[in-house]
Amino acid sequence: MGTFHDGINGTVFKQNIEMFNIMLRVAIIYFIVIFLMRLMGKRQIGEMEPFELVITLIIADLATIPMAEQTIPIWYGVVPLVVICLLHFIITFTTQKSARIRDIISGKPVIVIDQGSIDFKQLKTLNMSSDELIEQLRNLNFFDIGDVNYAIVERNGKISVIPKAESMPSTREDMKIEPEESEIFFCIIENGKVIKRGFQELNQTHNIKCITSDIIHKMLCREKDLAFASLSESGNGYVQKKGDGTMESIKITMPPPQETQEKEPEE
Repeated sequence: MGTFHDGINGTVFKQNIEMFNIMLRVAIIYFIVIFLMRLMGKRQIGEMEPFELVITLIIADLATIPMAEQTIPIWYGVVPLVVICLLHFIITFTTQKSARIRDIISGKPVIVIDQGSIDFKQLKTLNMSSDELIEQLRNLNFFDIGDVNYAIVERNGKISVIPKAESMPSTREDMKIEPEESEIFFCIIENGKVIKRGFQELNQTHNIKCITSDIIHKMLCREKDLAFASLSESGNGYVQKKGDGTMESIKITMPPPQETQEKEPEE
């Protein structure tokens, strides 16, 4: 009986060790892939050029091999990942230096609507039907193809549109309305907690209590009751309370920003 129980315990222990090994491999590969993807830059799938999408798919495939196969050393998965990353940097560097190589690897932008007329020859080279073209235009809020003067399929597959002059939206300048300069808003409160990074961007770290008190006074609530608050350097902001789906605009008087004091050189 003792030998039987020992055998069962040994099997369970071995299975636990194997499971721990798999978990460790997954964690290592995961962080390596995240690190390499960060090195390769931030791009969404829809913004990738063909060679970037191919590299991403290969990385995903290579990463699964050492995760699932314990008999394969983990370095057999790590080394190919690093090589693929190096190839990405080499291709990116060469495409930046040579327009000809960039056209070969990434392709060239293609004009599919030229002066209001569809170029069916170019559509054929792109393996794109006129229905697909019209669908892409609808996604860009061009429901009438007659409003389009030029349509260009970019290297990443997205379509850029130049509308006809009469179909262009009116601007503030056209309507003789004086435009207001756009501002950058920084998140300063999230889920009832002060975000110091936002105050650092506003150069107001020494006025955190003053500014938060002003916002709380205007919103008639407590700091922990705020789901979100953002501010610009001019004091314009947007605030939303917890449990309330309404975003409210506010205006506060911003204290003078913190001045960076430079040390005078000692004589």
